[in-house]
Amino acid sequence: MQNTGAGRRRRYCGVACRRRAQRKRQTPAARSADRQSPLGGTIATEIHRLAGQLMDSELRREELATLLERAETIRRELDIYTAAAVSDARHRGEKWESVARAAHVAPETARARWGPERVARMMDLHANDKRAAPARWRPVRSTAPADGGEEQPADRPDAVGPVGRLAAALTQLQSASGRTIREVAEVAMLSPSYVSRVLSGDRLPTWDLVCALSNILGADPAELRVLFEAAHGRPPLPRQPVPRAIEQLHATLRGLHRAAKSPTAERIASLSGGKVSTGAARRVLSGHEIPDWEVLSALVLALGGRPSEVKPLWEAVHYAFLMVDDPGLPDGVAHVARPGPAE
Repeated sequence: MQNTGAGRRRRYCGVACRRRAQRKRQTPAARSADRQSPLGGTIATEIHRLAGQLMDSELRREELATLLERAETIRRELDIYTAAAVSDARHRGEKWESVARAAHVAPETARARWGPERVARMMDLHANDKRAAPARWRPVRSTAPADGGEEQPADRPDAVGPVGRLAAALTQLQSASGRTIREVAEVAMLSPSYVSRVLSGDRLPTWDLVCALSNILGADPAELRVLFEAAHGRPPLPRQPVPRAIEQLHATLRGLHRAAKSPTAERIASLSGGKVSTGAARRVLSGHEIPDWEVLSALVLALGGRPSEVKPLWEAVHYAFLMVDDPGLPDGVAHVARPGPAE
């Protein structure tokens, strides 16, 4: 090969010489591609997390719609994994013929399905889907009467509305975890700005994202389930078996407590106007007692929640007491008040 100077067109001694020079120039780019972080491992980790959620849903005997929704999410993630695995293999130097044999398709089909530009678009759309959520609606601060017909004091932690309560609970978890927003975003594979918008209530997260953030922050996603349903404007959860209802009820109260910035039992008693004693607040929040409806609804209001969102769980617990003499209590629950009116 001859080169007549910088910026001038290269002249070669022949076709073979030209090809050798081209391969030599392309080698650094190939090595750079080899140094790229594998895509498949990241997607496989996400599939593992989603499969764990599906197993949890099975063990909890959740409704069919939830199970199918989780299965569909895994199916979509598997499609992304296939594209990522092929991309990783191509970066390692696999030929299209080898990829086609592994996928049981023709080489032309493999190129069309998993070409670099198509895979890049798929990855971009996948990242956007993970971040996608409807924009937050901003409720108006109000002191209008709530479900119990009581006036809402301005200093109660309810004025932010259901979306704000979910955001406040997530923010409380993030603060208690000691992790920065950037650290949380890195583990969740999201941008720090997006996580910040979720925590501020400007973006409404999907349930999968709520579960992911809860796991990253060392919390039980069940604590946020009712807050999530309320934020999305969904109807209350259907009646559940007694042990599950008790578990979910206590988890919901813990979530409301977090959203209210974890007020003390004394503060709760004050906010309830004396309807909830300090001792009752401690016993209920620790999971040792389920009070009658008057006390529970006052507790929910004091924490800024809506009694109508909690009532189905309370009714599911007390339904057993109406049907049988001794429904039995899960371990750790010392007392369930006999049913009274739930007006």
